[in-house]
Amino acid sequence: MTDEVVVWLVRDTLRLSDNPALVVACEQAKKRGAALLPLVCLEPRRWAAQQFGLPRIGPHWARFRVESVRNLKTELEARAGTLCLVAGAPDCVISDINLKHRVGLVVTDLPLSTEERSENEKLKSKGFSVIEVVCDELYTAEQLPFEPNELPASFSKFRKMVEKKPALLPRVPLSIPELPAMARYEQPLPAQWLDLQDIKLPEACEVETVGGASHAQAHWGNYLEAEALSHYKETRNALQGALNSSHLSAWLAHGCLSPRQVWADSLQYEAQVGANASTYWLRFELLWREYFRWYARATDWTLFRRSGPENRPILGDQQATRFANWREGQTGCDIVDAAMRELSATGWISNRARQLVASHLIYEFNLDWRLGAAWFEAQLVDYDVGSNWGNWAYIAGVGADPRGGRIFNLEDQAARYDSEGAYRAKWLAI
Repeated sequence: MTDEVVVWLVRDTLRLSDNPALVVACEQAKKRGAALLPLVCLEPRRWAAQQFGLPRIGPHWARFRVESVRNLKTELEARAGTLCLVAGAPDCVISDINLKHRVGLVVTDLPLSTEERSENEKLKSKGFSVIEVVCDELYTAEQLPFEPNELPASFSKFRKMVEKKPALLPRVPLSIPELPAMARYEQPLPAQWLDLQDIKLPEACEVETVGGASHAQAHWGNYLEAEALSHYKETRNALQGALNSSHLSAWLAHGCLSPRQVWADSLQYEAQVGANASTYWLRFELLWREYFRWYARATDWTLFRRSGPENRPILGDQQATRFANWREGQTGCDIVDAAMRELSATGWISNRARQLVASHLIYEFNLDWRLGAAWFEAQLVDYDVGSNWGNWAYIAGVGADPRGGRIFNLEDQAARYDSEGAYRAKWLAI
């Protein structure tokens, strides 16, 4: 048995810059005179499990995660650090580490939903001390003007509450801390990892979304330099166009980019270039993301039931043929079919397209909304539990929408957002 270690259990915050969990882990290691052991687990629930007969992840998310982990490993090694990558549930892996090192403390992200909370509870039940840190939110629980379990029932109420308090600003981004001595825990690369080594970025991708903090910073810097932020509100609903959307979602979902940095940089942009409705609207969308993260925590397992957190009776079956036609882009509705084919090919579709295909599955095909959420989970490069399941529940009328669901006129939407048919022509040709 060697000296004590503090395990920094990396979940979905794959960066060194502005990482509160890393800061706490380094402080605790130095305080205890312990070494730091950064650890990434390929959890079986995510890499092997299924729901509704669908895989929990697909090639797009997996490719991006591999790239992001590699990037984090490179950044740590550049600072004389290391990163341990293993396959297995965190409680089993850390129990094995404890046979070789004395695990004094585990520092990790505050659980976002049911499964993450259960994983941390298993660690605690095995006698490990765990510090849970709010990592990827704009606000800590203490900053919120309400208790987390008393989250407002709608986004509008949430936004008004935080925006009415001028002093309630997102935390200032943190610098990369000085790293303490590192411990090593050598394991052969897991089979899941080896199988993913050769996955490439799809050629059809409009934006080069390569995983990792360095790629996130480069993309975000280029977006600001192009001054695309100044017309974000007017173009964000476009179905295509490399600069019409910020395309930050994948880097935010994998924790390669801090939402607090995006917030701070947008304010700096306003000071240098000028403020308008568009520069504010990006922060407005960050607040939506923030709301759904706290919503996932507040609703826990009810977010995944058919009747949703609001426990509203809802129709919708799981008929296999209709569901297959929807996910394969064979519905007969051209705007939906184009979007579903783009999703399969690239792992990404615009926010507007996501709302349209969700409306079609729920209200045109009368399918269980959870099938759509599960398919998105398997396909999206930018999947995160709060935004995905929260938005699907919202569209289905069983979540945070006080109006009880969102039904879109798909012909009108296609005419408005693809008036010349270029988007449909591109993807229906595949």
